[in-house]
Amino acid sequence: MVRQAKAILAVAIIAVIIVGGVAYYMVSSQKHQPVTITVCSAGSLRIPLDSVSSVFHSKYGDNVRIKSAGSVQVVRSVTDLGEKCDVVAVADYRLIPMFMVPKYAEWYVAFASNQIVLAFTDKSKYASWLEQHPDKWYVVLGMPGVRYGFSNPDMDPCGYRSVGVLALASLYYKNETILKEYILSKISGSKAQIINGTLHVYIPATFSTSGNIVIKPKSVDLIALLESGSLDYAFEYESVAKQHGLKYVKLPKQINLGDPSLDSVYGKVVVHILVGSNEEKSVVMKSIVYGVTIPKNAPHPEFALRFVELLLSDTGRKIFEDKGQPFLEHPIGYGNLPEGLLKYVVTAGKG
Repeated sequence: MVRQAKAILAVAIIAVIIVGGVAYYMVSSQKHQPVTITVCSAGSLRIPLDSVSSVFHSKYGDNVRIKSAGSVQVVRSVTDLGEKCDVVAVADYRLIPMFMVPKYAEWYVAFASNQIVLAFTDKSKYASWLEQHPDKWYVVLGMPGVRYGFSNPDMDPCGYRSVGVLALASLYYKNETILKEYILSKISGSKAQIINGTLHVYIPATFSTSGNIVIKPKSVDLIALLESGSLDYAFEYESVAKQHGLKYVKLPKQINLGDPSLDSVYGKVVVHILVGSNEEKSVVMKSIVYGVTIPKNAPHPEFALRFVELLLSDTGRKIFEDKGQPFLEHPIGYGNLPEGLLKYVVTAGKG
């Protein structure tokens, strides 16, 4: 009887193990069914985010679809068109509270920096002259036959920052013709005025261009034009110029939007975008800081959070810095942050 009882017990144990193993396999299989998350991002984030996505797929088995556009266009696709993005990453973190908080998002993180440069190639007219006289970067834009450009200020932060850089240059060089010649005379309906010592520049929601200026929806759209020689100079982020192997001139720190200690100087210019529409916004010039959030209607919020955690981790930091896009020393979190992100950020007002 004892031997029979032991045999029955052994069979029962084996059965439990088998059943448990099958159940574990089924649960594990369900947990690891790969999903595809959608990351809606600034065009200037595309290359580093591609690398983060590759690590994400290797680590978790899930896929990432990146949709790039100008950052204003990205946030408005969520707020105006109801597009469902799992992650929104933009070139100006202020666009998230400006357009998305509190209705469409309840938190955001400011995480990476950049600066504006004037990019060109060996095909650019007067390229060798500019390399010998980099401090005359604003002169070359007015030379015969030169075509220059930037992204649409109403769609992309690099665009309104480019307008801001040229306005700051007018102040820095004490030369008001820089703004008049390169912006106001080329963009229909644009205007400028000084209010209480601050220079305000207004860009209509709908405009046309004339002369030798080229404006595209996002900054990376100008790369192919530069490489083909159909565009001579473009205002770009330094990281984009580096990633695409372009030559570029660094602008004075007082105007390149790359130094947080000079925010009071940059703030002497305000660019008004989408003027004449219900979405008109006033953007005070400030040092460049990128931002990320997960919208409230994200289809896969748990997987999106895992992606953002990877982005803000040391792995993400190294990827960005290798691509010429340095992280803030301490990313800053705003709003009702998910607990999983607290170890990667300092919260606003605490650092």
